Amino acid sequence: MKSYHFRRLLIALFSVFLLISCGSGGGGMTAGGGIGGTGIISQGAVSAFGSIFVNGTEFDTSNAEIFVNGEKIGDGDESVRDNLDIGRVVTVEGRINSDESAVADRVVYSTNVNGPVESVSGTDPITNEKEIVVLGQTVVVNFITKFKPDTFGFDTIAEDDVIEVSGYRDFDGKIRATFIEDITDTNIFEFEVTGFVKYLNPNSQKFKINDLTVDYSLIKPGDLPVDFMNELFVEVEGELDDISGEMIATEIEPGDELDGEDGDEFEIMGFATEIISDLDIIKFKVGNQEVHVDPDSAVFVDGFPDDIVTGQKLEAEGSLEGGILFAWEIEFWKPDQIEVEGIVDEVVFNSGFPEFTFEEREDQLFQTNNETEFEDVEPDEIEVGMPIEVKGVPVDLELSVVVADKVSFELE
Repeated sequence: MKSYHFRRLLIALFSVFLLISCGSGGGGMTAGGGIGGTGIISQGAVSAFGSIFVNGTEFDTSNAEIFVNGEKIGDGDESVRDNLDIGRVVTVEGRINSDESAVADRVVYSTNVNGPVESVSGTDPITNEKEIVVLGQTVVVNFITKFKPDTFGFDTIAEDDVIEVSGYRDFDGKIRATFIEDITDTNIFEFEVTGFVKYLNPNSQKFKINDLTVDYSLIKPGDLPVDFMNELFVEVEGELDDISGEMIATEIEPGDELDGEDGDEFEIMGFATEIISDLDIIKFKVGNQEVHVDPDSAVFVDGFPDDIVTGQKLEAEGSLEGGILFAWEIEFWKPDQIEVEGIVDEVVFNSGFPEFTFEEREDQLFQTNNETEFEDVEPDEIEVGMPIEVKGVPVDLELSVVVADKVSFELE
């Protein structure tokens, strides 16, 4: 689990900068520290259960409210396990206690898109990815995409399957799927999509979300979102017109916005979708969230300030002020990287580089080579019983072999 010692030291260093530099912001979701804790918001894919792990932080969900697609569906650990899955991108709102444990007050999940598959590409032999189109949204599927049920997957997904997709939008509007569920059911007629309003035409009462045309003529003006205009992030529900292929909207709402209380700790994983400024303070967006980072004082992990470009996958951590995330740490990721930690169970050396497995993960082999970065440990020091964290890229659908980009000795 992550340590927050370093973060709290940096909060003091950032305080003057934040008061001078913070901008204005709005939004819907709120998360405050409440009694006995510092507020925290974390948005990312669920990586494990116990309570719930998001962006490397374990949150106690024993008393958390669970929301799915705008509706509260329950409370506590049982509701988490019954309604969420590893790979779904969620927003956790909660607090950090004085003992550094994290407690979730709310866990919010909203789908990116659900609807019928229109097309499926072949697998790219270089990237090991394929693209599918759902309701005019291009979805990138690769080895780290989680599928449900077990009989459904990378090699079986086909046209006309009705699926639900969760993932991260990249800079050109594609959804890089972290989770896909087959929800094929002949009784499902209403579908959902989230995205930015484009080409809004009040005369025809239509707009587009990427390649999907949405007809909103059935919605009364008073039921449209406030400030309904181009670039507004929205959630749309509706039925498909069999002839035109357009979505006939039955409901349009503003998309979820992240807006906690000033001073909340905030961590977000996603793709850089826009570079606002790359001067003394780098300003950019991850998804729809604006991030500011001072390259002279922030910590950069596995990259450098110049690596913040559109399309780069990264994790930003910092403090929320006026709806803006002022980041004190930026970690860079490859689109298909995963992170796994465990206790070394078995190790052999191949040409001087260790290959090893973890306890309770004997079916997953971690390989290293001359391009692997070793942090706080040398290659020849890897031994049975050692706590290790691996950041690497799987080479097969079963994730049975992971080529390590980085191997770190875990102190905690």
